[in-house]
Amino acid sequence: MKVDPAELELDARAVEGTPGAQGGFIALAVLAAAAGAGAALLLAPDSGSRTRQRVGRGLRGLRGEAAGTIAQLQREIGRRKSRSRREKRIFALAGVLVGAGLAALLTPESGPSTRKLLGGKLSRIKTGAVDRIERLRRPGGPDAAETPVRSVQELGRDPSDVF
Repeated sequence: MKVDPAELELDARAVEGTPGAQGGFIALAVLAAAAGAGAALLLAPDSGSRTRQRVGRGLRGLRGEAAGTIAQLQREIGRRKSRSRREKRIFALAGVLVGAGLAALLTPESGPSTRKLLGGKLSRIKTGAVDRIERLRRPGGPDAAETPVRSVQELGRDPSDVF
């Protein structure tokens, strides 16, 4: 079977990706498959059935090796996750200890007076937040064009169900 070299040349459209390009790729794939089959027929050391048996044994061996490798990788991933969890716990404990130590060393007041100071500041923050919410609820609030925020009781709901 003679093949004209002119027939084997790729069409310029196949390289450019124009609509006729798909036909050129299919022709190239068929030609490559034919060349591969011809090379296999000429270079095969054994008959087809014997070659298929050898390839099958090789693939089964690869499958067994791959399964062993996958199992080993899964064990290693499990070990690394466990080690990572331990490390995170150790870092968290160290952080708590360092924070407690720094607080004990750098606090200017005693425990009860510091708690009283913090409680007062939190109370002022809470009062400021409640005042701001009340101002937003008033009809003449900062944005009078918008409807005011209504309370849970105004909406006819039980406050214990909302929170």
